[in-house]
Amino acid sequence: MPYNINLWEDDKGVDQFIRLSKFSAIGISVLAFSQFVLRKLFGIKKFSLVEFVFWVFFEITLMAFVLSLIYQYDGVVFWPFFLECLHYASLVIIIPYTIALLIIYVIQLRQKRNIKSNLSNITNLIGIPDENNAVKLSIPLNSLLYFESADNYVAVNYIDDNKVKKKLIRNTLKNLEIILDNAIVKRCHRSYIVNLKNIKLIEKVSGKFLIHVKNSNVVIPISANYIPQFKMHMY
Repeated sequence: MPYNINLWEDDKGVDQFIRLSKFSAIGISVLAFSQFVLRKLFGIKKFSLVEFVFWVFFEITLMAFVLSLIYQYDGVVFWPFFLECLHYASLVIIIPYTIALLIIYVIQLRQKRNIKSNLSNITNLIGIPDENNAVKLSIPLNSLLYFESADNYVAVNYIDDNKVKKKLIRNTLKNLEIILDNAIVKRCHRSYIVNLKNIKLIEKVSGKFLIHVKNSNVVIPISANYIPQFKMHMY
């Protein structure tokens, strides 16, 4: 059995089945409490990658602590026993999280393909989805200027009737960066994504690279870590 879980105690048959079922129930209960109670309590809807890693570590620690309290017996020092439970909890929890991450990846990939497929049926339009991947604005690709982060929203800046207009859509730049085609729009700053077709020029001023947007007086900075992605557009 995985991780020799059947050898953790000297039992067999019904007793072993009950013990393993109890172990599984504890793990599921801790994860359910973490995902449906603690996340709601702290108001966490989405994680960044770093936040996700820390949360998984927190869940592993919480599960190990609960297992230590339940399975500790007389004569056993708590902290060494806790470290042992931490080891096994991390081994056990990695399986459902690996499966969950694979499922999330497949779902995001399908959503990205569906949005691109829907847009391909509308000549030269780009669709801007909200956080639920429902397209809220479809505009000609040549009219899109740039996206700007605005708290929990993204400000879509575009040309309509020869005027620069702005529409707020509830989403994040990170989501748009994943969903939209990187060959069309590209992240240049933690607060900006630009339409490559509407870059008027890129200039270097005092060691900093700045993007001048067509049909606009807006100047957008390029962060140092994004400069390599724009090398081909600079010369």
